[in-house]
Amino acid sequence: MSIRTVALSGVVVLVAGFAGIASSRQPAPPPLAATVADVPRDAPGEAALAAARQDPLAQRLRSVLAQAPGGPQTLARISASDVPVLGPPTPALLQAATFLDGERHYMLVIEQPGRIIEIYGSTQAFRAPAGSGEAGSAGLPKGPGAPTAGLAPRTPPGALRAAVRAPAADRPQNVQAERTEYGVDVAFSRYGAVYNVSFICDAPNGAGCSEADATAFVASLVLLGGGA
Repeated sequence: MSIRTVALSGVVVLVAGFAGIASSRQPAPPPLAATVADVPRDAPGEAALAAARQDPLAQRLRSVLAQAPGGPQTLARISASDVPVLGPPTPALLQAATFLDGERHYMLVIEQPGRIIEIYGSTQAFRAPAGSGEAGSAGLPKGPGAPTAGLAPRTPPGALRAAVRAPAADRPQNVQAERTEYGVDVAFSRYGAVYNVSFICDAPNGAGCSEADATAFVASLVLLGGGA
């Protein structure tokens, strides 16, 4: 199966899942079931978000995106997003990206030779049930052994094997990376939202598809807009 097929399948599952939530009445969750909750914003996160909107690099990237085919319309959708939209700092990657928006979530898909990068963000996350032994907040899990406590709803299952913390409010927080059968997933929080970046590679163990590559990419992401 090609990485394009895998990526498109993921998008279909994502869209179908959110469509189902929007179009059907959900039954009350059973006892000890994880629930989806809004991710709270704190004062440092709000201040970091306000400062990021004034970042000269972000402003230049928005100008670059505005010159791409359909760029003004994409920028308008990014600005209207509920989620602070993060994107790559490289103009060529940004212009080639596809933006998919929805209520309380978005996805940015970047196709490269041999690799697809998906950036997914949401203002909602799984909340661990009371008495389950998991953290009861909507933040990302604190380490291995807490796979459901705060992951963005699309985050693939599996043990999260690495955790890196950045203290600054304007940097990714609670960064957790895991190897997958198709490459690497990195989950993190920033600006009062939760994110998942997936590297989907032709050669999952090859160059450009390591945990170091993925976490470095996450650290480079720039606010493009949204999050109002």
